[in-house]
Amino acid sequence: MTDGPDLYSLHRFAGRPDDRSQFAADWNAIVTADALKNTLLRFVDTLHRLGGVPPQALGLRRAVMLFGPPGCGKTSLARGLPYAWHRADPRREAGFMHVNTHALFSGLRGGGQKLTLQLFQGIGEQASLGIPLFVLIDEVETLGSNRGGISLETNPLDAMFQVTAFLEALDAVTRSNPNVIFIFTTNIPKAIDRAVRERVDFSLEVPPPGPAEREEIMRSALSGLAAAYDVEPVRVAAKKQVREWRWMVQSTEGMSGRALRHVFVLAATLAIGSKELTIDHVADALTWVTATEAGLENAGGMYLESFQGR
Repeated sequence: MTDGPDLYSLHRFAGRPDDRSQFAADWNAIVTADALKNTLLRFVDTLHRLGGVPPQALGLRRAVMLFGPPGCGKTSLARGLPYAWHRADPRREAGFMHVNTHALFSGLRGGGQKLTLQLFQGIGEQASLGIPLFVLIDEVETLGSNRGGISLETNPLDAMFQVTAFLEALDAVTRSNPNVIFIFTTNIPKAIDRAVRERVDFSLEVPPPGPAEREEIMRSALSGLAAAYDVEPVRVAAKKQVREWRWMVQSTEGMSGRALRHVFVLAATLAIGSKELTIDHVADALTWVTATEAGLENAGGMYLESFQGR
């Protein structure tokens, strides 16, 4: 299939797992409740056990949807899942296909439908190898958008036809290839067509990290800066430091893991010229980020446009 490389990227897991790979880093970097990662791994094992069950008996589509706020690790978990499953038993091989959803749209009439069908043809071809094939469709709402919300006045019928093509191709692939496992991700589940939502076997929320997870992420970020600054965890020892550390853990409630790590990038920026990065730098960075977020929220995310209209 000549258009394959444009529509998706491929990776194969075989032999000894590469614990230094980006896939390993993706899986290990996401600090979340153990139950979430365990459920994903058990889902793959469950599908293997149900391999002989007719899809119609359980309505199986061998698909799971990860939903939640941006920056909480949905894509990283999906990318790391085949690595983690393979690592548990290196004798098992696996393939991973990351779909480039943005390449599936075309300005030509019927072009989106054609590209969607080409994509699923490629999935079928890769599945013919017989090994478990993990297929990640990131931001699935771009491909399976809610047809009830599509305006026929402002959107071509092609948008609706592409959703239909997606549903039909998904059904065909799952019927013919019991070794394919779909992972969908979305930040806005309400934008997904109900027919798509009902085709996933179940959905899992990937929420912002809780207090224990936030503290682990913060310590991980400090360790990441250790090569450039004296930021060993032992530095958080004095009563004042412990008090500030607890304040930071508490005041970051609701932050995504990605946003929390970025606080330490700002802290390092504030510490430039210093020989060590201190807890005060981190506290100052957090105060700065909190004030910035409050300003953006008060402006409704339209600060620049509002400023220009004055």
